[in-house]
Amino acid sequence: MTDSVAKDPVCGMTVDPATSTYHAEHAGEKFTFCGASCKTKFVADPAHYLEDASQQQHAAMSHDTGTIWTCPMHPQIRKAGSGSCPICGMALEPAAPSRDDKPNPELVDFTRRLWVAGTLSVPLLLLSMGAEMFGLRLIDPIFSSWIQLA
Repeated sequence: MTDSVAKDPVCGMTVDPATSTYHAEHAGEKFTFCGASCKTKFVADPAHYLEDASQQQHAAMSHDTGTIWTCPMHPQIRKAGSGSCPICGMALEPAAPSRDDKPNPELVDFTRRLWVAGTLSVPLLLLSMGAEMFGLRLIDPIFSSWIQLA
């Protein structure tokens, strides 16, 4: 970091130390923050934020530097390392697959959401369409609309 630019260790935002009024010192090192909430979080547990930063640097250094990363929605965005798309903010993905790919955390999260949504929609489908499709009346039609709304 240069003297004119610093990185907030909590949110990662670029901050000008000369204009920011939020500073803290830890282990002899001075840190600059974008706002009071980031400073408060850092002062409460500085080791957490410093540990995260060192882990991210280690992961970035240990990752193959020859891999080109791209945004799935904006293929014109191409970077030598991982990060987020400057246009839409989506996580960049490797442009070419490799043998050592790990499970995509976004795919795992969306798969879990799909199963939860599917499981919750089956009773609603039976309640709302059961009478029309199968003549199945589980609940009085007056209350059925209110239950479906809930």
